[in-house]
Amino acid sequence: MQKPKILLIHGWLHSRARYAPLADALADSYRVSLASLPGYDDKAYVRAGGGHLNLYARHLAKTIAAEAPAVAVGFSMGGQILLRALTRYPVALPWAVFSNVPYPALTFGQLLARRRRLLRLGLRLAQTAPEALAKPVVNRCAAYTVYRPDCIDDLFYRDVCGVNAAVAARSAREMAKGMPRVKSLAATASLVTTCSHDRLAPPAAARRLAGDLRAPLVNFPAAGHTVVLEALEDYAAF
Repeated sequence: MQKPKILLIHGWLHSRARYAPLADALADSYRVSLASLPGYDDKAYVRAGGGHLNLYARHLAKTIAAEAPAVAVGFSMGGQILLRALTRYPVALPWAVFSNVPYPALTFGQLLARRRRLLRLGLRLAQTAPEALAKPVVNRCAAYTVYRPDCIDDLFYRDVCGVNAAVAARSAREMAKGMPRVKSLAATASLVTTCSHDRLAPPAAARRLAGDLRAPLVNFPAAGHTVVLEALEDYAAF
């Protein structure tokens, strides 16, 4: 009997590499597919006009239609894009999991996120400055996404260096602007997860999303925003 397929959708300033350990942990039960959002794994992608996250939603809807997963899991920005796809397009998806999603908008760091040009400049400086100077600054920023700073690894810096700065800045701005609250996903069963120490998408946002979707809410108490880094085994098991 063929295993069901699960699609993992990465978050902001992440590449698919961040979710490779989770893919390995799920491989015994699922056929795992790692979605790639243009501009993150593909630095050459330059389309960063208005409605950027909605373009991603259309891209994701096509991916789901082509791959027909039984479950799609959206992390952070990936979860907001999954929500947009499911509310805008006739997507056939049995199960959706929304993990650490800034809903309906990103609130932490919103002032910087709304200043797209300043954020784009900061990302480009991080990409072009000597690693000895840039990496400590990136890691200090990454500390806001974890509960335990000792969990910060080299991948944070490598992923920042791999993104298209204009695309990432546009994505952050649109997350800060937010999306309409959803009423329900009639054709898709949903699950929402959060972490007690998430500062970017705090538990209150998860409770709001779970209430709007009428979905169960699962909390991981000893983790921050990057749940796959700090609570990998628990997350893969639930």
